[in-house]
Amino acid sequence: MTFTPVDQPKAFQDALLEAWNNAEGLRGRPDILRINRHLATASPELVGEMAKIGVQVEVANAREKSLPASLRSAQDASRWLLRKHDGNDCSLNGSIQALCRYAQDDHDFRVREGHRGVNSREVEDRLQQWLALPAQVTVPTVTNGLDWAPGPWLSSWQTSLPPDQPRYFNLDGFDGSTWLLTGEKAAEDIVEDEDVWADSDYDNAAEIAKNLVACWPNSPAEIAKCAGITLRELQWFTSGKASLDRHARFDLEALLGIEYDESMGRYVEAGPYVLVAHKPLALKEVYEGISSGGDACPCEIVPRLGTSDPSWRYVLINTYGEPPSIVMAPRGAKITERLSELLMNYGGIKAVAPGFYRDVVSTCARACREPAGNIREMNDFAKRYEAHWAGCAWQPE
Repeated sequence: MTFTPVDQPKAFQDALLEAWNNAEGLRGRPDILRINRHLATASPELVGEMAKIGVQVEVANAREKSLPASLRSAQDASRWLLRKHDGNDCSLNGSIQALCRYAQDDHDFRVREGHRGVNSREVEDRLQQWLALPAQVTVPTVTNGLDWAPGPWLSSWQTSLPPDQPRYFNLDGFDGSTWLLTGEKAAEDIVEDEDVWADSDYDNAAEIAKNLVACWPNSPAEIAKCAGITLRELQWFTSGKASLDRHARFDLEALLGIEYDESMGRYVEAGPYVLVAHKPLALKEVYEGISSGGDACPCEIVPRLGTSDPSWRYVLINTYGEPPSIVMAPRGAKITERLSELLMNYGGIKAVAPGFYRDVVSTCARACREPAGNIREMNDFAKRYEAHWAGCAWQPE
């Protein structure tokens, strides 16, 4: 991450060269630079300029997950850096310089500390192999001013700004959130938002729903009934064979905690969740979604005193600056032995206070009673321990 004033943007090439020369762990100039299509359109000369210094530029397709995950992680981290600013220098230039310094310090710290929680020999070996590579020194070059064209892609809200029409606040009885909705307030509080559908570059809601249903504590039939649809309709939707009625789809998305993220132009898993380890691929996909591509240090928790649950093992997904989620893994199952492989940056086993462990077990038990109780119970759990996760990497105690 780096920061600049809005009216003094930095050239892409300058930002890249600065990162490759100064950011710890990047090993200097890369062989391949992957960018999204918006950057490729905004800076058509970037491919040629990068080729001059031996860097191949690739444009990711709409289904690429790593770039949106990195973007969301950077956006979340930037909000934390803004809160960190002590305000000693209140000038614009001073504040921006401080934010840039915080960003580099934060990056360097996470590179140095990131390998300590690794519990997989294979991952540790790959990390050591990477760190052993020689750094590729980047030759300084001179840029001829701004090498990209500003556009609406910089601010996603510009493409979905509603026309001048009535708007009203609506309290969502499901999760307690307050939404600003457009149009006339209907008696049943159902308002259709055309912007979300019109601006979606890649409608991945069905794919996310499929993975969440596979990890939900309740059966697909119970989920379908709670969402007001049939099991066959749910199966057709999650398999991509048929769409749902818009109101039914909204209800299913609210039930499963699926939200549209305008900054990424796609749907995301909002959570927080209680998940059950049934299918390896589904668990891996959901975990990478809620952790922004592995930006977490999940760990199995056990009580410091007393005995553990004889039926389940509990893995706390302590994401960076977001409410935690919990994975329930059945003891003795094959998938349980693969958790360190499926959950990136798996941190092993950590002993916690017996009271905290009991709260996790009872929260999961309540979340499993009905599909609608999952996110509600986890939101309550997150609020009880908000001081442990707000604005930083969440820790059990």
